[in-house]
Amino acid sequence: MSVSGSPLEELDRPLSLARQVAQLLVVPVSARLGSQSPPREILKRLIQEVGIGGIWITEGHVAEALLRVEEVQAWAALPLLVAAEAGRGLALQGATSFPHPLGLSRLGSEAERWAEQWGRITAREAAAIGINWLLSPVAEPLGEGALAEDPLSALQLARAFVRGCEQATPGSTGGILTTASSFPGKGWRDPVQAGLKPSPKTTDTPWCPRLTLTLAQLQEGPWLPFRGLVEQVGAILVSHVVLPEWDERWPVTLLPGRLTQLLRQEWGFGGLIVVDSLDQGCLAELANANGPNSLAVRAFQAGADLILTPPDPTASLAAVLEAVQQGSLSAAQLAQSVTRVLRAKQRLLPAASALLQQVWPALAETDFSALGGWMGAKDPTDPALNRGSPAEQLKPLLLGDPISKDKDSVPRTRTALGKLFNRRSHLTSALHRAAQLGSLLAEKDIAPCQAAMARGGVEGGRPLSPPAEPGWLNWIWQDPPLGAADVQLQSPALHVPAALGMLPVLSDALTPLPWLEAALDNAPGLIFQGFLGNPLPNYVLDWLQQHRERVAAVVIYGNLSLYRRLQAHFPWANAIHSLNRDPWAQAEVMGRLFPNRSPSEGSKSHVAQPTIKKK
Repeated sequence: MSVSGSPLEELDRPLSLARQVAQLLVVPVSARLGSQSPPREILKRLIQEVGIGGIWITEGHVAEALLRVEEVQAWAALPLLVAAEAGRGLALQGATSFPHPLGLSRLGSEAERWAEQWGRITAREAAAIGINWLLSPVAEPLGEGALAEDPLSALQLARAFVRGCEQATPGSTGGILTTASSFPGKGWRDPVQAGLKPSPKTTDTPWCPRLTLTLAQLQEGPWLPFRGLVEQVGAILVSHVVLPEWDERWPVTLLPGRLTQLLRQEWGFGGLIVVDSLDQGCLAELANANGPNSLAVRAFQAGADLILTPPDPTASLAAVLEAVQQGSLSAAQLAQSVTRVLRAKQRLLPAASALLQQVWPALAETDFSALGGWMGAKDPTDPALNRGSPAEQLKPLLLGDPISKDKDSVPRTRTALGKLFNRRSHLTSALHRAAQLGSLLAEKDIAPCQAAMARGGVEGGRPLSPPAEPGWLNWIWQDPPLGAADVQLQSPALHVPAALGMLPVLSDALTPLPWLEAALDNAPGLIFQGFLGNPLPNYVLDWLQQHRERVAAVVIYGNLSLYRRLQAHFPWANAIHSLNRDPWAQAEVMGRLFPNRSPSEGSKSHVAQPTIKKK
């Protein structure tokens, strides 16, 4: 696996089995300047010498990410897949941030239009940075960052998001690889509705999320969005979840043949099957018992094309090569995965197509818009589909790179590849992309989309009249504690009640109880606003229940499951929930409580109005 380190010289050699396997590994990278995750020299070696297929930008500012992408692509002989999470816009500082997408499903006939707009904005910002792969949309209903609570709505909104991504990056000029996330449903939070619970802990069972629904129930419900997206998305992200009907111990990501059988043979998916990070804590016991690098082998045996975050990329690569030599892993299967990965790069970066075809002959010049499926892999004999293609069909792939090694042809080949590599026409300059990104972040279509999603994220509530008598309080509870940035001086949750004469009382779990009781007990009335990550303490619930005749409204920001439990056990007359904590959401909540007031009214707080009536 030792090479000279020169991308151009490496392309002059056969695409060895080691290079093929390396294309199937994706390494997490922090974009922060000076970050050691991973150290710069190690990352450079993984890209230049090992030849990994992609990186996953996990954190940083958009400007830092832009520079990092420019740098790593310059190191690479073959263009890299560059992934980023995008559940609420790109997960990078400085990118456009959106409210919780579950609010989309509550917008009725407007929902798909705003989902499409959201996808379009996110994809165009990603493309300007150089990110070509989004680990979105979330297809699972009821999951973390879910688009909807029922499968059909989740499917419709996910399709709209993908359409928006395609509109932002038309295929003729490149594209964005979208991902249905996360199969089979690791993020479900309500065990009763979703059928998910932690595995019973025994001496031989690892801590993995565990589905309790049968295969038939899953196919008819939670898996409908995934199956419905196989034609639209280019990848499906699979998480480490135990499905007892298949195996009581191993998650679906590590069961030989299972992903191939379900996603490819039954569903006809021709895109990339991506296995979630192999360094997750729930896999620790399996890794300790079987060796951490054996998990990569099992993931490929299960049917993975790409692995996010192999614990040790070089050691995982060596384990896969050893498995091929021992016959426990098929080289033909790996070649099919390489075909799918390079075909995705061919579609994402059309200008690099000629280079990719030279190093991998299975890639023909393809008009993807004329073919079914994101990568046009619908023919059962296509080597990109693992449906028992004849070994002879894959023979050229297993032999390696088609570049001629004859003495007379080497200079000519080197010259041709040199022109392709030195031009690097598939990449735009960092300066151009920075200017483009700056203009995109100021586009006028962003704010209406944010406002619509925030509006959909608020449910409940009825109008209140501003209090005429003094002494009313605006009790704000924050968890995480008060150092969080949810409530600032000009935040609507604080500013609007203050403009109406309500004095703020800010508290958290560290606030002394006697002080809190003294502040609240003499108030003629109040509204309660909780910015919650964790459940409310019992003494707060008890106070609200005991003094409910003085509580005009209860507002819960975040923590939807807690809000629903509170509704069931503490049926306050005027309860409001917001999926989001941001100013857009706060303004929507205040607009529902005080529809005739706005944050700008300031001094108009003591206009004579009937007081809020006590029960």
